[in-house]
Amino acid sequence: MSDQRISITGLSVLSALGRGAEAQLAAALPGAPAFTDVRRFDTSNRRVSRAATLADVRSLEEELLDAVTEACAEAGLTVAQRATTPLFLAVHGRSGVRALASRAARIYTSACVSASTAVADAAALIRRGYADRIVVAAGYLVESDQFALFDAGRALSSDGVVRPFSLDRKGLLLGDGVAAIVLQRGEGLAEIVGWGRAGDGYHPCQPAPDGHGLEAAIQAALRKADLPPEVVGYINANATGTGFSDASEAAAIRTVFHSDVPVSSTKAVHGHALEASGLLELILTVQALREGKLPVNAGFTTRDPECDLDLILDAPRPATAQYGLTLNAAFGGANTALLVRAG
Repeated sequence: MSDQRISITGLSVLSALGRGAEAQLAAALPGAPAFTDVRRFDTSNRRVSRAATLADVRSLEEELLDAVTEACAEAGLTVAQRATTPLFLAVHGRSGVRALASRAARIYTSACVSASTAVADAAALIRRGYADRIVVAAGYLVESDQFALFDAGRALSSDGVVRPFSLDRKGLLLGDGVAAIVLQRGEGLAEIVGWGRAGDGYHPCQPAPDGHGLEAAIQAALRKADLPPEVVGYINANATGTGFSDASEAAAIRTVFHSDVPVSSTKAVHGHALEASGLLELILTVQALREGKLPVNAGFTTRDPECDLDLILDAPRPATAQYGLTLNAAFGGANTALLVRAG
């Protein structure tokens, strides 16, 4: 019988925390935020001027091409194998990535769940035998248009700090993120054991207060893996540091997990990478489980009764389980959950 495991066999990642999975975790573990004043474009007429940007970054297409090449090399793919491997690409449209987009089998533009949806689709297709392997790549580099939209919508944190689940949270901050993984059957760096997607249909921008959409996505991922909630030893939350979203997510987590599970949101250090968030945070979750260290929920100051979770505060914790969950949510009520095994 063929190996039914669907594993990440190669990966590449960058954010303002640095290049490579080790650099991401090294900064995320103690909760060292990468937010600085934006130099990439003029922010003098904006309410907020901070984001997490990598100083030596090149064009989005160049970074994505390199990420795909590095992930394929780590997976040991030959030139012939790479040429016949489908590419699922999560980006904000084709502008600036036309050469890579022309090679993509699918392009995902479903906002903040783009990358996690691409991973779920790829895993499902491989499990059903429609593909031997799939490359998933995602990218967002902080640029003026999206920055202006989030600033005008007063979604950006006015004090320049992201405070997931904290009572005094004031909003999100954007961040660079480019990543690629190779998914295929067999043994690898980590196994994608379950995935779930659900919509709550509550509001164009706000999630359902009881978190029922995200709860459904988590339950679907656990069912896909045929595992109980108790196996999960870490949750890398979507938590953007915004009022409605964090409270809704906390409600979903409390509903599914009746006992405490360690929770943190790495967006507090690398920022919100929009279409690339799901892949960046998946890689961080995998690296945390592989190294046996769980990152701090940075920026936190004050307990919020509506976010009564086992947050990782003050110092990293040792990982006590092989399974981790990474959650993402987007405008329109879209929710995703990816369940991984590593370590």
